[in-house]
Amino acid sequence: MAVCDWCHREMTTASSCSVGALHRNGRRYVLRPHGGQSSGTCGDCGVARGGWHHPGCDVQPCPVCGHQLMSCACRFDEDAPEVDPSIAEPLGVDGNGLLTERMWFGEQEVVIQRGDVPETDITTVDGIRCTTALRTVIDLAPEVSASHLERMVRDCLERGLFTLEEARRRVAEPDIIGRRGAEALRRVLRRSAA
Repeated sequence: MAVCDWCHREMTTASSCSVGALHRNGRRYVLRPHGGQSSGTCGDCGVARGGWHHPGCDVQPCPVCGHQLMSCACRFDEDAPEVDPSIAEPLGVDGNGLLTERMWFGEQEVVIQRGDVPETDITTVDGIRCTTALRTVIDLAPEVSASHLERMVRDCLERGLFTLEEARRRVAEPDIIGRRGAEALRRVLRRSAA
């Protein structure tokens, strides 16, 4: 008798495991249900056609690479209880000390900043409310190298997303002035003016 560690049922008699997805760095990957052999049940773990394989089943394909799940090199958050919290935890604090949340929209990972953002720092892109280019640069500044920040600022200036004067005014305003990102941007702006 073999009891599944996840669904706590006898593997050879359960029609399906209860686990239908695994997670990798917080992102959800749906497992492929059993397609069945001629008997209709999995020859390894015994689940019925359309059921989820039990962990460790030889037949279960990896939802990331497509190879045999139990022997591929892919690792999932469920593999070990000691998952690095900076990887698995979607909540964090950015370089400016603001609460952030990472999540996926389709194939795109996004970072949502939790905090008070004035309407002047908000714009709409393709129907999605987000921060302006200038506010995004300020928010990202402490997270990137100085050379990367300089390239970001140069790109924004060349594309007309903000001007040097707009950037200078914004980093001097009371709600932004003390942030690490504002200080990093001020250094870049001084070099840009020279």
